[in-house]
Amino acid sequence: MAAKEPFGKAETCNYIDTFVTNIWTSIWICAFIGLITYLTFKSFKKRQKVSKFNADSATINMTLEFKSTFNQFSETDHIRMTNESQNEKAEIYTKQIVEDTKIALAEHQQDCTLEVLSAIKNNNVSLSAEIKSIGTRLYESHKEYLMYTRQMALEQHQQDCTTEVLLTTNALRETMDAEKNEVINEIRILKQTEHPMATVRDDYSRQRDEFREQLIGFYRTTKITVSVSPLFEGRDKPIWNIFVQPILNYITIEKDGYRKKAGNAVQQYKDVFYSHGNLNRRVFVQGEPGMGKSTFLTKLALDWCEAVSMHNPEHKASFSDVATLNEFQFLFHISLRDAYGQREVIEMIKTQIIDLIYMGNKRKKTFKLLNQILERETCIVSMDGLNEWADPLNKYTVPVLANCYAKCVSLISSRPWRMADERIKDSEIDRLLEIQGITDPDKLTKQIINSLHSADQTTYTKFIEYVKARHLKPFLTSPWLQTLLISLWMNNKDWNGSLCEINCILLDLLFKKANAKEGYFRKGTTFTCLSNTSYIEPQNEILKALANAAFRFTFSSEKSLVFSKFELRNYMSEDQLKFCLDAGLLTVLCNSTVSLGSQLMSFPHETVQEFLAALHVANSKMGEIESLLIEHMYNVLEMSQIIIYLCGLDCGIANALINRLTDGDFFNDMNHAFSTYIAHFENIKLEAFNTDYKAIGNIQKSKDRWDNDSRILAVSFLFQRMMIAGFIEAKASGQMDICLKCRDFTFNTYLNESESNALCSLLMFNKSDVRTLILESDILQKSELLTVLQQSSHCLQRVKAKVVPAIHRAFNNLKLQELHLIGRLNVPSVFDMLTSMSNLRYLFIEDSTCNEEIPIPATLKYFDLKNITCSDVFLQKLLVQLSLLKQFKAVQFEMCNMNVSDCKRSIFQSDPLPIDMSHFYVTIKQSSIDMYSLLRCTPIVNMRLLTAVDAALASDILLVHSNLENLNLYGTYTGLCDLHLPASLHCVSLQTGECSSEWLCSLLIKLSELDHHVECELCNFVVQSRGEDCGTDSTIHVSDVRSKLLSCDMSNIEILVKNGIEELFEIFRDTSIGILDLINDDCVSHTSDILPTLSKLKELYLWGTYTGHCALQLPASLKCIMLLICKCSSEWLCSLLIKLSELDYPVDIVLLDIVVQSDGVDCDAHSNIRASDLRSKLVSRDMSNILICVGNGSKELCEIFRDTSIRVVHI
Repeated sequence: MAAKEPFGKAETCNYIDTFVTNIWTSIWICAFIGLITYLTFKSFKKRQKVSKFNADSATINMTLEFKSTFNQFSETDHIRMTNESQNEKAEIYTKQIVEDTKIALAEHQQDCTLEVLSAIKNNNVSLSAEIKSIGTRLYESHKEYLMYTRQMALEQHQQDCTTEVLLTTNALRETMDAEKNEVINEIRILKQTEHPMATVRDDYSRQRDEFREQLIGFYRTTKITVSVSPLFEGRDKPIWNIFVQPILNYITIEKDGYRKKAGNAVQQYKDVFYSHGNLNRRVFVQGEPGMGKSTFLTKLALDWCEAVSMHNPEHKASFSDVATLNEFQFLFHISLRDAYGQREVIEMIKTQIIDLIYMGNKRKKTFKLLNQILERETCIVSMDGLNEWADPLNKYTVPVLANCYAKCVSLISSRPWRMADERIKDSEIDRLLEIQGITDPDKLTKQIINSLHSADQTTYTKFIEYVKARHLKPFLTSPWLQTLLISLWMNNKDWNGSLCEINCILLDLLFKKANAKEGYFRKGTTFTCLSNTSYIEPQNEILKALANAAFRFTFSSEKSLVFSKFELRNYMSEDQLKFCLDAGLLTVLCNSTVSLGSQLMSFPHETVQEFLAALHVANSKMGEIESLLIEHMYNVLEMSQIIIYLCGLDCGIANALINRLTDGDFFNDMNHAFSTYIAHFENIKLEAFNTDYKAIGNIQKSKDRWDNDSRILAVSFLFQRMMIAGFIEAKASGQMDICLKCRDFTFNTYLNESESNALCSLLMFNKSDVRTLILESDILQKSELLTVLQQSSHCLQRVKAKVVPAIHRAFNNLKLQELHLIGRLNVPSVFDMLTSMSNLRYLFIEDSTCNEEIPIPATLKYFDLKNITCSDVFLQKLLVQLSLLKQFKAVQFEMCNMNVSDCKRSIFQSDPLPIDMSHFYVTIKQSSIDMYSLLRCTPIVNMRLLTAVDAALASDILLVHSNLENLNLYGTYTGLCDLHLPASLHCVSLQTGECSSEWLCSLLIKLSELDHHVECELCNFVVQSRGEDCGTDSTIHVSDVRSKLLSCDMSNIEILVKNGIEELFEIFRDTSIGILDLINDDCVSHTSDILPTLSKLKELYLWGTYTGHCALQLPASLKCIMLLICKCSSEWLCSLLIKLSELDYPVDIVLLDIVVQSDGVDCDAHSNIRASDLRSKLVSRDMSNILICVGNGSKELCEIFRDTSIRVVHI
């Protein structure tokens, strides 16, 4: 058999045809993808750089170019050589396409992304059609090529051609696959821009983090050091080598507005920024000058840097929980002293931080970023020196931080007197802290000495001995004064402790800094504190000009600590100004928002400005000062530091200024305040004002926020402290004739030893004109006390003192009005003393034993016994004497912590004492059960129980008090009311305290059981909400008690509400109350939807101010409505009368003391129109069923009644 051919013609042709067809199909697909990608990006590249080309045209041109190349490729005579050449060209061409594509992507990826996507989407349809057309033409060309290739392949070396084609195709396929994947990845990246927010977020995060890094660097560059010498501000040291932890105390704001120091101190940052787990929006840190407020805020900024960035081993945080600061993404520290003329915090941040970090366009971009940061991130904005900032428009009390920045904490430092501004609402203070110096003054002393000198322990010991020898220990409580004192000591300066002298030393050193020429004041030509200076005299005119400027800025309409260069030029020449700047007597504040000609300036410290102002006053004629004081009103406490300096310069002028800043009303208020204090006022309420002369200087008499008695009493104490400081300064300055006049003296526990000694000396200077003498310590010698009692017998009004036999006689025949005796009484001596006092109205006996009868002056109105042990006979005789006091309508008798010895119960277990006690009130607090037993048979008519414990002890004896008419309760009450109320009771008054709803319901049930009219007064009692009750069982009891209350007949009960909350009025819903007395408009608003449910309400009494439309929903049972002391608009009164006319039975309205606003006083034109419409409606109504009784009428009120059918009766 002949050998068979490997394959026949037909078979060979079929194989080659199929194989070559598959190869070229792959080639064309890869080339097509690359070309389409290239054409698309090349089209947009040309559009970006030159002009916008039509995408379809560019694609067709490229396609034709490719077709031309293909035709040239297919017309080659020798297929193998042509294939090799064309394959190389195709590979080079494809690589070039890919490179061009990558370059286009790199150059225009970010700028053209959105445009590319938009164009791709817009040209998608046309591009798809064109691709389809190109594909068709390629398919036809491909068929022609295949036919030609098949024919040529049969004629030439088929196996070699096939191998070559396979190798070339594989290489090209690998190259195209790699480039295709890269292009696909680039396209995928571009497609992600269809969700641009992700990119925006990435950009924000990147910019935010960059800004934070810059901010940290800014703080670590500009805040890393602190000055260690007030004499040389440039002498700074690393803050962590100097810083000592501050003493930060909580100031709590009570419900009644009192600000009280809490006993515990702040120990962690979380206690500053969080309350009960919630972020505080506003935190205030108050403190006196030089206590370390600014240093604390600066250290806080550095602690924050440490918390959010790399750990620094040398860093010592203020508090242990520095990690708490990591919860805040940003901290912006600004100086309000440098924010002159600015109102918004965001502008201050720009001026003081952003403008100093960035320049040009970057500054603008960062400012835009700042708004996003404050909106999104949790931030701290620390603002230093609220007392040094004022709103240019006098509208805001603190710089404006937009409400949308809900995650920002404002940390604001201030002087205490600024925090007492009544415009700062309690609700705007999330946390109030007070910085009272530093925890370890000795540590600060050592660190400053070490920083200024190569010192050892002996250096520190010598300094302490120096301080003790000159009695300068109080200066170590203020870090600023401590630093100055150390600087003076290190500069070998010796002084006697005078504040005036230390200021003169400071000024002298600053003058020396600018001009080394020496000069001295001649003896007797100037003040003592200036006589020892060495560099001021040659430039005395500069000192006078500077003092004049300080005085003008201090006594201007608004005390200014920052002023412009233009303003300053009114008081000094250009040369003098240059000298002051060179010397450091004035400081230029950095502020990029003002021009060079409007530079802002200030004195080195507020105390320096105040001393210079005092110096000007002391050098001037009093007439000039009088004219300025007449023009502007000042509070004496606001000028306290200037007065203290004046005491050291010239006591006579200081006295004149005090008399000018005070008047008769001021001293009358003080007189009333000390009357309050001597009656065992709650001293703890004064503690918050104890250390600041200016604390309540600008508080107005506002009953809504401050108790007026406590406010004036605090003013009195601060005035005394100012006088003490002035006396100490006068003595230290060598004043010979210290003529400071003072009439009221209180020696209490708030005074340290040096202050007590100074007050004692001040008392002896004024020994013949004393009005108040309160001795709570044994500072006075007996001889001194006797001298005061004798020489002030004509004017002494009140005394509180420990009694000793040696001074009893000195009290005889004194015209005292108030007497508080402490200690065991010598009855015979006291008997003569009290008998001789014809003006005594208040007697307080404390810490004594009383077994014998003492006389009660006929003029007595108040009698208090505290911590007394007495016999039952003494108490019986005392009650008899008090019952004989008929001069006053009400006599107050208070017993606190009374104990009865040798109790003979038979005396009080007989019939009631035959005395009339209807005119005096018996007040009991913390007395024993024996005491209450002895009172069982006393005919008490009016009783006050000051604690819930007293109420529990008195409960059993109340029933036997058949004359008891008025019972006042104080304290906290829960559970069921277990008081046994006597049938004689007419009024129960809940004065101050709180109770559960269950207790109040059960009390009302007991009152409803009385068969006569009874009043229940709710003055300042807080009713706990049901959520505050103990638990499920308590809730069930409340529900049961409330159900019982609804079934009671309460028509005999008159309820008076002074301060009520919603929970209180909900108790009244659906009850059968007969009379309701609402003391203010807030109470009325709470009862608006409850009144209609009171089905037996007959009388409604209203007090307060009412405007707009009357929204009262009157019950159908109402017979009388009485407006007692009210102000209302005509619109409100008209609408009330219309409501009354809708009742189909006679009703009375009593207008006892009402002021109707005229139309001009109403809010706006719309209100006037409404009032006119209501007036027309009122005239058209039948109001013959209404009887009006008018107490105080007015023209506006009568005009409302004109032409109506009301029956009017004038009382």
